[in-house]
Amino acid sequence: MKRNQLQKLLLIAAFVVLAAANIAKAQSGLVPLYTERLNPGTIGQFQNLKGRGIPGYSQPIKMVLPEGAHVAPVVGGVFADDQPAPQTYGCLIGAVYRFRITQIPFRPGAELFPSVEVIDRTYPPAGMELQFPIPIHITQEELQFALEGKFVTRVIYLENPRTAIPNAYEPGFQPWFEVEPGTDPVVTADSLGRPVAILRLGSRRPTVEDVPGEFTYQSPPIQLFGNPPPAPQGGVEIPLGPGPMAGVPVNALAPKPQPRTAFQQREENVRRNTAPWPMQPQYMAQPGYPSQR
Repeated sequence: MKRNQLQKLLLIAAFVVLAAANIAKAQSGLVPLYTERLNPGTIGQFQNLKGRGIPGYSQPIKMVLPEGAHVAPVVGGVFADDQPAPQTYGCLIGAVYRFRITQIPFRPGAELFPSVEVIDRTYPPAGMELQFPIPIHITQEELQFALEGKFVTRVIYLENPRTAIPNAYEPGFQPWFEVEPGTDPVVTADSLGRPVAILRLGSRRPTVEDVPGEFTYQSPPIQLFGNPPPAPQGGVEIPLGPGPMAGVPVNALAPKPQPRTAFQQREENVRRNTAPWPMQPQYMAQPGYPSQR
């Protein structure tokens, strides 16, 4: 009896050690923390625990479909009226939203019910949040795949500014690429930039056997913004502050430096001689581009 108990304790200890090793590997980047195998909503909740989400902040997303298609979100547990795409909605970070797509081109009467998981927010200019939403594009080919019984996962991410390709794309176009078979799209997007949303599109439909609220992910709060005008071409000029006062030299506005003592000057000389060479700015450490691991 004691021997069996000792073996059980050793097994439990082994499992604890393995779990700790996996956590250490995930923190070091060897094992990805966020993968496609996680249930919808898990990544977003992890982000909220890390402080990525702001309580009550509504992140705009824009559902873009082929011309003629309609989309409707779930509001109060039921689907709202179908509206022609594109449509912009305000979503909470960490929540999963169910949509209904109707009037699909070349497939009359067909319906699809994709889900969108918002896992991070963007940082547009103040007051222009609706002009810079997260674009959720669904192509005609992806709709056809779903109608044939296939499952499509699209991860939307922001490029790392240090490695982004300096090319200008046409307005309304979202570049994309297909990962190789067996490759996790969430891990791939995490290695290339900062994932902000995950689209999952399949052939599943609501049935009477569904648990109430299960298919609609408990109908999280959503805001309907319609189809606001896009961002102005050529970018947005953000003022850096008021300019210099007329007739006042710029040097007169700068604070006067305090005289340095001999001790402070000697400490500064020592620090300059022993300080390492300046490094390049680490954009991934900034609030807008945190590491996902």
